[in-house]
Formats: sequence, C-alpha cells, structure tokens
Amino acid sequence: MPNPTEVHDPRSGAWVAVLPAAVTTAILQDGFDTLEGVLLDADTVEGLRPTELRALAGLDDPTARSFVDLVTVAPHPLMTIRGDAGVARVARTRVPNGSCLWRVDADGSRRVLTYFDGPAYGWRNGRGYLAPVEPLGPWATFEGHEYAAAFPAGQTERVGLVAVGDEPPEGFAWTRPGISQRYVEVAELDDLTTR
Repeated sequence: MPNPTEVHDPRSGAWVAVLPAAVTTAILQDGFDTLEGVLLDADTVEGLRPTELRALAGLDDPTARSFVDLVTVAPHPLMTIRGDAGVARVARTRVPNGSCLWRVDADGSRRVLTYFDGPAYGWRNGRGYLAPVEPLGPWATFEGHEYAAAFPAGQTERVGLVAVGDEPPEGFAWTRPGISQRYVEVAELDDLTTR
C-alpha cells in the first residue's frame, strides 16, 4: 500500500466525536469507518480528561478505561450536522478523509493513534480494512457508474472515486488489493449524493 503524500493536521477538525472502547477496537482491528451521533466543538474540549469528555458527550461506556479516544471531524458539504453551543449531532456517514484518532490519557495528555485516509486506503496503521461497499456517506455517479466518493481532506472542488473489483476502471489506480481510486472534479460528476 503506498504511503500518504500529505500530512494530516490532527487539530484541523472543527468537531470531535468521543468514542466508546468498542468503536476504537472496531476501527483499529476491522477498519470501521462509520460516524454517527454526538459531536463536540473541538475548541471546548482542549485540556479535558477522559471522564469529563465522556460526561460532556453523554457517553455511558460500559467498558470505560482510564483513557478515552476521540475522532476529529472536519465537515464536508454532504455531512448533516445539527446543533450549536458546542454540541451537535451528525447523521450516519463515513468518517471524513483526514480525520485523526486521538487517545486522551488519564492525565489529559494526547497522542495521535492513526488517521483516516479515505475509503480507498482506510485507517493508516490499523490491522483491518473495510471496503466501501455499504451505502454509507457520499456516493457519486461518474460516466454512468456508481462509486463510493470522498472529498480529499480540506477540499470540496474535487472528489476521490473508489472502485471495488478485480480490475480498476479506466483512469483508476490501485490503492490496495481489489480497491482502486481516481480523482475528478465535482463538476465532472453526473451526480453526488449521500446515503
């Protein structure tokens, strides 16, 4: 699998999602890439400790540990986020490209565990990968074919199209076995929607 050519800023997300331990495990072992539920304003959670973060997010985690994990969220135009005053809810979607998985230890210190490099690559340094076959997040129709779609981190004018199959479609390049990707301008698409 090729290494990423851009570095993701782990502090670039306007929102964070506080994760139950089971979701972190699913991300690292299986490549779980679904985002849904409560988001907290990233600026309001700086310096908070795990118990404070769980309380603020209303998270009752039966397997809570001394640490808690957060995912940064930099919204793209097709995400549905409702709320204000530091707390919002996001409708079920795929984690946006460039989102970072942070661990907040009991003393409040933070470290980045991995980041989401889109549906063509998945979570970097994770054990598992989840192919984008489920109707989740943005999907695009291009030249009469449907593809999972993802905006590159911080961009909205172009989109990465992800194909699953034994051979990459014309103009697509392999990113991992059975997965290929191509970038196109949003204006070139027949349709771009969320599911």
